[in-house]
Amino acid sequence: MLVVAAVAFLSLLNSCEPPVRLSASWVRKDILPQRFSKILVVSLGKDMEKRRLGEDQIRAELLRRGQTAVTSLSEFGPDFAAMDTARMRQVLLDRQFDGVVTVRVLNVNERDRWVPTAGVYGPVGYYRGFYGYYYRFGGYYYESGYVVTDVEVLLESNFYKVGTGELLWSGQSKAFYRNPTAATAGRYARNIVGDMVEKGVLERNYER
Repeated sequence: MLVVAAVAFLSLLNSCEPPVRLSASWVRKDILPQRFSKILVVSLGKDMEKRRLGEDQIRAELLRRGQTAVTSLSEFGPDFAAMDTARMRQVLLDRQFDGVVTVRVLNVNERDRWVPTAGVYGPVGYYRGFYGYYYRFGGYYYESGYVVTDVEVLLESNFYKVGTGELLWSGQSKAFYRNPTAATAGRYARNIVGDMVEKGVLERNYER
């Protein structure tokens, strides 16, 4: 009984997390799965905390999949993404990186939505025959309802081979939150890295 209750509680917690899903992905058809020697994870954007959270979670998932990975913030600091492409590629080659994962926000849509409620409230303390009196003179009223804001964030993830500059894999994801938690960022990382493994971009290794 306790086990059932615990499982139900965990399911409830998971259901409270805003969802994130991989909606589409593309992969080169002529590549073979490989184990990259050193992958750099780069999250693009101005919010440093969101960048750090995204990079850390993707790095953790790559490590779990048997790949060696480093975050751009730990390796180069916050200004690395501002480098021009040619200089960036040379820096990566000099430091023996052979793969790069990039993440960026493509678009954010917000829409206010009215949510009516079915709740009906009556007067407190009415007594039998006085029911009609309260009803006729507005003693009953409907709950006013409320407005919620639906958020949809479109994310793009790309995986490049440093030596040739080729795009090997690209994915688009939809997230329904503005401020990710460690749990939702972790789910996002599992989605994209798992797809790269399934599509044959990354060599399938025993998970750590």
